[in-house]
Amino acid sequence: MPFIRPKKKLKALHWDKVDSPQVTVWATRNATNEEKEAKYMELSRRGVLDEVERLFLAREIKALGGGGGKKNDKKKVIASNLAHTFQISMAKFSQYPIDEVIRMIIECDKAVTQDNVVMEFLSKDELCTIPDNVSKLMAPYSIDWTGPDAKKSQREQDPAELTREDQIYLRTAYELHHYWRSRMRGLSLVRSFEPEYDEISKQLQEIDRVCNSLRNCNSLFSIFGLILDIGNFMNDANKQASGFKLNSLSRLPMLKDDKNELTLADAIESVVRRQYPEWESFTEEIGGVMAIQKVNVDQLQKDAKKYIDNIKNVQTSLDMGNLSEPNKLHPQDRVVQIVARSMKDARRKAEQMQLFLDTTKKTFDDIVSFFGEDPADENARRDFFAKFANFIVEWKKSQIKNHGLEESKRRNEASIARKRAANAPPSAQPESPTSPSSGVMDSLFEKLRAAGPQNRDQRDRRRRARLRERHQMRIASGEQMPDLTDLTKGPEAGDSDSADLISPTTALTTVPEREGGQSEGEDVADRAAQLLQGLRGDNNAEAAGPGSLRVRRRREGNDEERRARRRRRNGDDSAEPSPTVEQSQAAEPTIATSEDNELKPGAPVTTLSPPTPERGSEARPVSLSD
Repeated sequence: MPFIRPKKKLKALHWDKVDSPQVTVWATRNATNEEKEAKYMELSRRGVLDEVERLFLAREIKALGGGGGKKNDKKKVIASNLAHTFQISMAKFSQYPIDEVIRMIIECDKAVTQDNVVMEFLSKDELCTIPDNVSKLMAPYSIDWTGPDAKKSQREQDPAELTREDQIYLRTAYELHHYWRSRMRGLSLVRSFEPEYDEISKQLQEIDRVCNSLRNCNSLFSIFGLILDIGNFMNDANKQASGFKLNSLSRLPMLKDDKNELTLADAIESVVRRQYPEWESFTEEIGGVMAIQKVNVDQLQKDAKKYIDNIKNVQTSLDMGNLSEPNKLHPQDRVVQIVARSMKDARRKAEQMQLFLDTTKKTFDDIVSFFGEDPADENARRDFFAKFANFIVEWKKSQIKNHGLEESKRRNEASIARKRAANAPPSAQPESPTSPSSGVMDSLFEKLRAAGPQNRDQRDRRRRARLRERHQMRIASGEQMPDLTDLTKGPEAGDSDSADLISPTTALTTVPEREGGQSEGEDVADRAAQLLQGLRGDNNAEAAGPGSLRVRRRREGNDEERRARRRRRNGDDSAEPSPTVEQSQAAEPTIATSEDNELKPGAPVTTLSPPTPERGSEARPVSLSD
């Protein structure tokens, strides 16, 4: 015992004590009293004990209702646990006086007989069987209702000396103990015989219906035959069977293929669905096993037998048993009248229950034997319907699994077919005559091929005609500018070279050709042809020719440089007088490309004007005009 105790009560630590600490680790802790005292003094000095006392202080229990109440000096006879159960079960009557509660119990008041908790408590064996010690203690307070002149007999001691629970127990279960069990059995029967009959008879009829559906399901027999044939095909010659028990059905999902994907149950379901679809209806025909798979048929038969026996016992008690002698009953007890009113219907239901029980028992034994099971085997009888239910569950799982695999296979095949069609050569692909996009493109290509440079050539010819009418001429890019001094001199007679000179009109009206012998209109037509060849994809052979796009772009770049130089020069000479013929001969001619077909307003253009009688004399030299 510690030498230092706490100042206040602390919470207790409940030990699991070691009986022999001498041979355990605790043997080293077996110190002397002086060592223990020193240890506790050390803990107190370090403040450990004070902290424990502060943290684990027990709460003080205070009595409610003031401190000066009287102590309950009532005498207790029955066991404390029975008294506690009494208080809980009869809690709804706790505010009623004791005599009123006893009267309601003896007179079979509806508030008592229709309450399940109260009726279950009053039917307990603790109230039906009186212990000897309780009987000795209760005897002075009781009245013997079986003796003569029981109504005039007196109690030796006052029951008011007992507690409330003891008084109710004394005047009900103890004084009526000679018929209390029969009484409570009859009252319980009146209260429950109809709902029990409905519940038990419904289950018996359902079992009978499911047994008949199993016997008449031909599709199930066909599937079992297919399983047997496949199993014999897979097994060796020494493992051939003429039939199998229901336990074998649970092994079908355990046998898997070489890829560990499909089971034998999946394969059988696939075969039945593809080859024998008329057998798939067995799941609906025997679907009733799902509802009764957990029903214990043997226990149900026992319940039905107990129901029948209970009605027979109550009837026997009324006819020749404890309830048959009214003079031995309590004068206020109405149990006989209440029970007798319902016994006619109870006997009729017991007879009907017996018919259901006999039919179900015979049908169940027959169906168990029909499927090769032992009717005397308790385990085979208990799990009979559960085996069929598990087979249906596995069958549906196989259906879902096979449907998913087949759908995935179809999607993969369709995807492979689309990829093959997309990767096939164009010649192998069938043309779609109804495709609107291909028809539009074909017509567009036809129009481009049919398009020619006629309109462009016509514009060029009209432009050159207008220039000839005004005695002007455009100089295209890459052409040699004619000598203006030759243009100012006319052909003289007797000149030996006059025949070789070209008249201004002839020179100006002659359309100059581009290098390569092509005119400007032919160059435009060449471009259109080059464009069409690029659309057709066959312009590779002429890519390096003189009319190729690369050469034309280089020429266009040179033209842009010449225009820039000419604009700068024209800007510098704007303040100077008009140049003479000699000055104009030294000027660089304007180069016109094929893209300068249209005269843009404001753009400088160099033109050549031939000499006329009005223009081009020595006094008035020919000048370049914009």
